Amino acid sequence: MKINGLIKKARWESIPCGCGKNVMDSFPIKDCLHCKFDQCWKSVPQVDFKINDDIIDKNGNITKKQTKTIKEITLSRGDKYQDVIGWSF
Repeated sequence: MKINGLIKKARWESIPCGCGKNVMDSFPIKDCLHCKFDQCWKSVPQVDFKINDDIIDKNGNITKKQTKTIKEITLSRGDKYQDVIGWSF
C-alpha cells in the first residue's frame, strides 16, 4: 500500500497521553488528544484492499459491476497537529 502524505513524526505524536489508570480517566470518556489522534491514525488502511465498483451509463443504469484493488491512498491532515482527518483513493 502506497500512502501519500506520510510524515516521519507528526506533531500530535509529541503530545503525551493524558489518560489515567482509572477507566473514567481514559479515552474516550476523558478528552485525550494523543489517544484521539492515535485512533484516527489506526483507521488508515495499511494494506491493499478491494472495493466493489459499478459502471453506470449516461441514463443512470448500472451496466457492469467490477472489483477494484486499491493500492494507493492520500491522507488529509489537520494543520495544527498534523493529525489524520481522513483519507481518499
